[in-house]
Amino acid sequence: MRLVVVNDVSVVRGGATKVAIQCLQACVRAALDCTFFVGDDGTGLEECGLRVPTIALGEKPLRDGPVIANVFDRHFNKRAYEALAMLLGQSCEETVVHVHGWNQILSPSIFHALAKSPARVIVTAHDFFLNCPNGGRLNYKSGEICPVKPMSFECLATNCDKRNYLHKLWRFRRMLGQIGVGDAFWERIEVILAHEKMEAYLTPGPIRNFQTLRTPTEPLTWRPTEPWRRERIMFLGRMTWEKGVRTLCEALRMTGQAATLIGRGPLLDEMQVTLPHCWVPGWLDDATVSELADQARIFVMPSRMPEPYGLVAAEAIMSGIPVIISSNALIADEVEQNGAGLVFKSGDAASLAEALLKVKSDSLVQKLAEGARAFGKKIAPTRPEWERRMIAIYTGETAFLAA
Repeated sequence: MRLVVVNDVSVVRGGATKVAIQCLQACVRAALDCTFFVGDDGTGLEECGLRVPTIALGEKPLRDGPVIANVFDRHFNKRAYEALAMLLGQSCEETVVHVHGWNQILSPSIFHALAKSPARVIVTAHDFFLNCPNGGRLNYKSGEICPVKPMSFECLATNCDKRNYLHKLWRFRRMLGQIGVGDAFWERIEVILAHEKMEAYLTPGPIRNFQTLRTPTEPLTWRPTEPWRRERIMFLGRMTWEKGVRTLCEALRMTGQAATLIGRGPLLDEMQVTLPHCWVPGWLDDATVSELADQARIFVMPSRMPEPYGLVAAEAIMSGIPVIISSNALIADEVEQNGAGLVFKSGDAASLAEALLKVKSDSLVQKLAEGARAFGKKIAPTRPEWERRMIAIYTGETAFLAA
């Protein structure tokens, strides 16, 4: 058996790419024959110390600045289609293809190549691009989770895009190309969910084979924490509207509290100007984040979108640090039920401000920290456990269940 891992980029700047790299690392440790098919130049593998056969297209993601040609080739990237089709045709071995991200470079063209191959196809759903044009199941204009059936006439007529309606039409057209691969293909693919509640957002429809395997998670810090003795309120994530940074900004201004906001994105400059009493340094390396986590009283995850998992929340909880989490996060109910944090109404700065004021209580934070420490032991698989389960999926020892 040979494995082909497919992803838009090789440089780890988000959860999807991180998991794609972890899949390659698991295969190397298990001595599986694996190849990385990637849209960028593949240099991210050097940062991870990985040496695996790589097919790299050398293209740039759309978010790095689209050119006019992208309007056409990111509907159907012909180079990606031809390169993947050639790779799939190079061997008679049983082939398993594991797809992670495709919307920034590779485009739905890869699914057309896969449909013509007998290869077994696995897709990890890091978001909702399997059926939603904007990938978030979120109406970026109203700020609410979208109730509309994806790709319906009502969906076409709804201006839900983060940019404008013309961009929504572009996304809709691209999704038509993805759907156009045909139900027979989508019925045979196998989908790994980051959280079991994602299935409800991906059904009904032709996709029917699911199983949940949560992202392998490690604590932000391995040192013992006592958050009730600390003062630092922390946010760690991409500085975008959908990640809820404006909601957090407003709540901090309402309460007069200071916080540390770590991350980069289009709203970074705005946050630095709007929150002069806070520390907004941009991106920091893992070692620095770990040191700062030792000083954290609480982590805030204010996402507006139905966050499929919430890796940062899990990492904080595993560190024994409570979280304040948006009601739209799929893990919110678990956080509340396990007493590992507080849940606020998504997009409601007053609700978030109320939660921020509550965690001024040392006794409450100590109680939440105890809940976080207990919940952290079961919130996600360890890395070795995750690797064993992933290899079992690749080898067919673990079966997918039909919806």
